[in-house]
Amino acid sequence: MKRVAVIILNWNRAEQTISLINNFLDVEKNINICFIVVDNNSNDSERNLLTNYSKKNNFIVLDEKDLNDSNYDTNQTKYTIVLNENYGYAKGNNFGLKLAKKLGYEYSLVSNNDIFIAKPLIESLIHQLKNDNRLALIGPKIIGMEGEQQGPYNMPTLFDQFWVPFFLPVFIIINKLLSNKISRLLEVKDERYPYRLMGCFMLFKSDVMDEVGYFDESTFLYAEELILSEKLLDRGYKTGYYPEVSVKHVHGFSTKDLGNRKKFNLNLNSDLYYFEKYRNYGPLKLLLVKMGRKANFYLWEPLIRKLKNSNS
Repeated sequence: MKRVAVIILNWNRAEQTISLINNFLDVEKNINICFIVVDNNSNDSERNLLTNYSKKNNFIVLDEKDLNDSNYDTNQTKYTIVLNENYGYAKGNNFGLKLAKKLGYEYSLVSNNDIFIAKPLIESLIHQLKNDNRLALIGPKIIGMEGEQQGPYNMPTLFDQFWVPFFLPVFIIINKLLSNKISRLLEVKDERYPYRLMGCFMLFKSDVMDEVGYFDESTFLYAEELILSEKLLDRGYKTGYYPEVSVKHVHGFSTKDLGNRKKFNLNLNSDLYYFEKYRNYGPLKLLLVKMGRKANFYLWEPLIRKLKNSNS
């Protein structure tokens, strides 16, 4: 079976996607990679930039309608899929994952294009994934541009979705009085097998993704990792985390064209879908999640920003 396909979702960031491809080629010299770039209906200039690059560099360019055919050369290792709509994260990446499976790749790596790789890591991740039958996917340490660690994460609960954000000032005071005991309670307890990872860089077993039906396409953006975690747990699989290797992530760069309020609403709606369908939250619990999240976004975050600005 073929080894690994790298799936990169692109939307109006052709130069960034091209830069990431070159980054992989420069760093991952000891492994053969199949690149599958999925363009989520970028504007004309960005799409032309990407398709021109693809043709010059021997990528097979596939329109969405071509994916139902099997006439293209499956021995090629470079593909660009041009979609008719912006389908969002889940459905967009599913096009790439399904093509990787059809091409016979054992592993599929889903990567944002706002990632930078300094050292080889794919072989290390494959080794960890291959040697643990319980694992369906694995991710490295994700480091933000300020050096902060992003993920992994615990299963979200009403405690962190309602009580903490709704009564944030009270919890800040109590947390300080208790020497950050509340913060420690929210830390990931089992880092080797966390509930979920950051979705910006994840290596999957292709067969398992096919088994669980890939990403749930009911969300446009956000909550994909949460939903996938539940689908995997339902089949007895685990999520793995391997912090011995790392990537850098310009968090939010891929969504910076969206306003803060739009991102908040997309995030909240996706999370509510997750809580209702996959965690069996009823109307009362869903209402509490809404109240907690909205209190934090519309009240506490602006107030904290205002206080910080007044003190600077």
